[in-house]
This record gives sequence, C-alpha cells and structure tokens, in this order.
Amino acid sequence: MTSWVAFVLGLLAGIIAAIAVVAVRRRTRAGPSRAASSPAPTGTAERAEIASKVAHELKNPIMSVKGLASTGARLYESMSDEERLEFFQLIDREADRLKVIADETSTAMKIDAGQLTYVIRPEDLGKLVEEVAWHAPVGDHPMVVETEAGLITPIDRIRISEVLANLIDNAAKYSPPGSPIEVRAYRGGPKGSAVVEVADRGPGIPPEQREVVFAKFATHRPPGYEETPGAGLGLFICRAHVLAHGGRLDIEGQAGQGTMLRVTLQGG
Repeated sequence: MTSWVAFVLGLLAGIIAAIAVVAVRRRTRAGPSRAASSPAPTGTAERAEIASKVAHELKNPIMSVKGLASTGARLYESMSDEERLEFFQLIDREADRLKVIADETSTAMKIDAGQLTYVIRPEDLGKLVEEVAWHAPVGDHPMVVETEAGLITPIDRIRISEVLANLIDNAAKYSPPGSPIEVRAYRGGPKGSAVVEVADRGPGIPPEQREVVFAKFATHRPPGYEETPGAGLGLFICRAHVLAHGGRLDIEGQAGQGTMLRVTLQGG
C-alpha cells in the first residue's frame, strides 16, 4: 500500500506543479502587458475567463485520477497484479491528459504574449513528416504516408513536429475506428512552397466552423464526438506556428466525407 500511495502522491504533486507553472507564467506577464496595452478590468476579465476554461478542462482528468487512486487504495490488497498494473496505466493516461492541457495552455499564453521563439533553418520536411507520422499513436487507424524526396524547407523542426503530431492526433480522434489517415508532403504550392496534408474519413467540419475551430478554447465537436476530450487549443497553436513560418493552415473537405488540413510553407 505504501508504494501505491507514494506513487499517486508523487503524480499529483507533479500535476499541481505543472499547473502552477502555467499560472505563474501568466501572472508574471500579465502586469507589464496590461499596463502597456489595456486597462485592468479587461485584463482581469480575460484571465478569469481563461482560468475558468482551463479549470473546466482539468476537472475530468483530475477526478479520474482521484477516483482511480481512491479505488486502488481501498481495493489494493484484493487486486491481482494485472489489475494493479491496469490502474497504474489508467492513472498514467490521465496524467498525460493533464500534462497536455498544461503544456498547451502555457504555449498559448506565450503566443499571446509574443514570447514564443522559433529557430528556422533548412530541413528535409519529407523525412520529418515520415518520422512524426510513423511514430504517432493512432490506435487502429491505418496510416498512408506519401512524401516527396528532397523536400528541403526552412522550418523550426520542433514547432512543425508539434503541428504534424497535433493534426494527426485530431484525425485519429475525429474519425471512425479502423478508417485510414492519409498524410502527404510535396512541393506544389505557390512559388514552390511545400505542402503537407493530413486527411481523415471522419464527419468533417462544416464550412461555417472552419475558422471557429482555430480560436482559443474552441468548443466545436462533430456529431458523435461531443465527449472527445481536448482543451480546444491545438489548432490555435498549430495555426500560430504555421503563421510564424510565413505559411498557411487551411481546412478543406465536405461535412460527412472527412476533413483535410493543409499546411502550406514557404519554399526552400
């Protein structure tokens, strides 16, 4: 029992620390920014809204961790090794959800503050797409990956990796089990720009929602996916990363017939 409790306490401590870091960073930047560009009431209202939305997203995984820890502690002696392992794995999964929310919130706040840095240098975009796509956790979705050789493009490797991983994750979350995810990278945009496309066979995004989903804390979910977890920050962050490269991130597709997200980056 001692090892179980110690594990859970350590996990919760890490979660609280991650959330605290986000809050401290936000408070540190809020003072100077507010004084320079906006009156106090507006800044206070904005921070209160963000805090409310983040708290809402954190509630479910926190309650899951609490429930798993409480049940595990109560039933520990009667559980088999396999059941204990399953509990640890479930807690680990929920902790990952919390970390994603904390990381995305921190990144979104840095974007708003203009404090996110990019190191852009020529990279083989095709190889990067293959690396990210083949390592993405997509469950039972078959992956189709097609890339053009020698697709050298000026990018921040880390930021574009985040974009690709997020788009593939969205395709997996918002398409039926077993349906394919198609990822392509090629030279074919205007002025020799590089293009990356991620397509799924899900319900699609209606035209009237195709800009809304790029907002912070976007709440749109297609029919049948209303309970899919997510803070609504992923596409906001993706578009900010792409815009920082002088590129575009667009949505194509027809509702009910899948979605394709197209990243267009400046040529090498």
